[in-house]
This record gives sequence, structure tokens and C-alpha cells, in this order.
Amino acid sequence: MLREIKHGALVRRGRRWRFADGDRVLAPAWPARRIRALERAQQIEPVALVRDGRRCTWVFEGRFYWEDDELGARDVLALIRERERLARRRLERAHATLARDGDPPAPRRERIAADVRRAVFERDAGRCVECGSDFDIQYDHVIPFSAGGAATTENLQVLCAGCNKRKGDSL
Repeated sequence: MLREIKHGALVRRGRRWRFADGDRVLAPAWPARRIRALERAQQIEPVALVRDGRRCTWVFEGRFYWEDDELGARDVLALIRERERLARRRLERAHATLARDGDPPAPRRERIAADVRRAVFERDAGRCVECGSDFDIQYDHVIPFSAGGAATTENLQVLCAGCNKRKGDSL
């Protein structure tokens, strides 16, 4: 697993540089020439800084990471790019949620009253008004609820599931 080191830094001690994770110094001292080469290389691909047993510390694009799965530079790059992609998607979802929540809530569909359902069922003889089937019948709004249709006897009809699906929210 790859984890970001939030408090990692290359710190200068006299004329030499070391990698530090917070208060701990984790690397041998490097000359400035090695640090300049490392800074150029880490802009292109992840660079391993310190290996301590199975744990390896990496630097890439100015950020520090550690892992203990003995990954290679290409593996680390793939995990970093995947993490960035997931963060972008999470941000896009958050913006979409914010935009959606800013809109007024959609009207909630109320349950059709029992006396209205009974009247519509009796009027339509418990059969689909389109095909006459009495299997899997449903109550359908003639003027769709999404278009402002009410749950009244005049605006409801009995349809089988197939006919209701074909009709959709059309008139």
C-alpha cells in the first residue's frame, strides 16, 4: 500500500541534505549535486529515496510517499495517478451534489388514496385499459405526475406493467 508522508521534506544540514519525516531524519546525508539530480528526476518519475528493510520512501512531483510492498517506480506512479483520478472524481461528485442541493427539491409523489384507487379499479373493471390484461396491473397517471398530473379519479387509469412501461411519462 502506498501512503503519502504529509510532513516529509529534504532538509539541509550544513552543506549536505537529508530526508526527514517530521522530526525523524531517515536518510544519509547527500551532497547538493545529488539533490539537484534527484529534484530533476522526481519531476519525471517516482524516485526511491530510502530503503529500510521492506519499507521504501519515494519522492515524486515534490511529494513524499512510503510503501512496504517492494513496488517499483512504475507501480508507484500508477498508484499516485489512480489516487489523483479518484480525488478528481470525488470533487466532481461533491460539486454535482452541491449544484443539485441548491435546486429546490422535486415534488414528492403522494400515495394514491384508497377510495380513489378503488373507484378507478371499479371503473376500469380491474383490467388494463389498453390491452385488457388483468395481470400485473398498475395505476397510471393520464397526465404524468412529472408534468403536474394529480392523483384523482379523472387522471388515473389501470394499465398492465407492459403497457405502462411503453407509455412512460408521455400523454
